[in-house]
Amino acid sequence: MRPPGYDEWMDIEKNFSAEPAAADTDLDEGAVDLMRRFARLQPLYKGPIPMQALRLDLVLDTGAVPVSDGERTEVFPVEKVTAMLGATADSGDIRESFHRLHSHGNLLVDDTHETPVVRIVSQRPQRPGDPWILLGDARDTLVPKTCIPAMPGDLDPEEFAALAYVRARMSRGAEPDPQEFGRHEGIGSADRARELFAAVADLAEVKGCASCPTAHLCTRSEPDAAVTR
Repeated sequence: MRPPGYDEWMDIEKNFSAEPAAADTDLDEGAVDLMRRFARLQPLYKGPIPMQALRLDLVLDTGAVPVSDGERTEVFPVEKVTAMLGATADSGDIRESFHRLHSHGNLLVDDTHETPVVRIVSQRPQRPGDPWILLGDARDTLVPKTCIPAMPGDLDPEEFAALAYVRARMSRGAEPDPQEFGRHEGIGSADRARELFAAVADLAEVKGCASCPTAHLCTRSEPDAAVTR
């Protein structure tokens, strides 16, 4: 279930190193820089790397990221975007956090513009043939929003995805399905899905506040302030 526009993928061998390229006097600085980016990205994507990851990495060099809701595009400092997504400096390296969110489908990169633009994912495909729904799309209004007692940077991305999945299923009165969640890209198996469900079991039982539906999780510090996805 690859995202739309993600047509170019690169196979980088495990434990790839840029050291041979750095020692090769026949390579220019641009080629060595590219090899160093490959070495940095390979451990974060667990398989083929989309070309958008490389373009995102180049944008992160500037310290500012264009973010679009489909109609408007605003440029924000990288630190502000990572804070919006919960991947703060306390969560580790900001660049690494950004790429992990990208690799798990929490954000996509639209590179049809001169400068690549980040789009926030509202809902990933639940089964083959389902669309990717992005924040600001017309279909986004139909996606049930669930209050979550954590931001993406507070948990391992796989655990955060599992928590969001479990809560979405609960909000519909359904049990989490490890077979279904195991088919999500980056999860890989029903056994891994069960491990993730167990890891977030305590958070999955947190009840909503008076302003939330019972099946929702809540992070409200004030009655009118909630974090939703």
